[in-house]
Amino acid sequence: MRALVYTGPERMEIQHVPDAAPAEGEVLLGISAAGVCGSDIHGFLGHSARRKPGLVMGHETVATILEVANGVTGWKKGQRVSFNPLLSCGSCAACLDGRQNLCPTWQVFGMDRLHGTYAERVAVPARQLHPLVESLPEEEAILAEPLAVVIHAFRISLADTPASMAIVGGGAIGSLALVLAKLRGVPRVAVIDVNEERLAAAKRLGADLAVDARRETAIDEVRDWSGGGASSVVEAVGSEKTRETSVAVAAKGARLLFLGLAENRSPLPFMDMVRNEQAIFTSFAYAPRDFTDSLRLLEARRFDMKPWTETRPLAEGEAAFAKMAKNPGATLKMMLKP
Repeated sequence: MRALVYTGPERMEIQHVPDAAPAEGEVLLGISAAGVCGSDIHGFLGHSARRKPGLVMGHETVATILEVANGVTGWKKGQRVSFNPLLSCGSCAACLDGRQNLCPTWQVFGMDRLHGTYAERVAVPARQLHPLVESLPEEEAILAEPLAVVIHAFRISLADTPASMAIVGGGAIGSLALVLAKLRGVPRVAVIDVNEERLAAAKRLGADLAVDARRETAIDEVRDWSGGGASSVVEAVGSEKTRETSVAVAAKGARLLFLGLAENRSPLPFMDMVRNEQAIFTSFAYAPRDFTDSLRLLEARRFDMKPWTETRPLAEGEAAFAKMAKNPGATLKMMLKP
């Protein structure tokens, strides 16, 4: 079968790889669409130690069941599905507590040596499947996995509805945080980014304030707008600079949610944060309940990111990744089709 293979920093190519074959308890999926995630982009740039050359990346997926192996019930050929790409053992303390994302042996398709969905077909455990209604367009269904990330993050970090929220980073995760915040009733939401087209998209998606982080007055603008600082801050990039910005725009007593994974270490003004009683939350991936909630929300069709979704054939994968890594413009989600 044909697959888009990562061959080195900023290099991907179509190769013929062995056909995927389902083992007992698995199904064979024909990939209809696969989304480009920010973590995949880090891999493409050579910044991910867990994505080595020779890997087929990809984990955001819309697919159709092609074959059902022995031991699988409740699923049939031709059924349209998505699947939760995070695998866990199911028996450790974290898994039994419903926190499968913290399983010591977790795996994600398209990482390490577990080939992902930038291919024509993939075999996955049937327990990971979720049905997709036929009426949900691919451009919306492809958001199931990244939206689950945000749903999980909000579930563990927001005890109450904040009076204001600042989102640092206007990419896919930041934009989904924006629409989810609005749907959850957050009355005032600001988005901070360096991309003018993404800031324009944020305004159309409901942001009350969109601020170019390159302006010297950016932090003051957000603090003035929010009456002394945002009561909740979502950091969706993961760099030293964006983490510093997140603390700078936060109010006393604010909750700061760190989602970005670009850089591992960042200095922060912890003495000031302690005195300001600012709480730090970190969030990784999602639990199965979050993935289910994500699909239900997408099926409700309460927001539309299709105007900022771009579709390219798998054969243009390297060019698509280069665009998202270096000059995404208004594109919030890139989708590849075999």
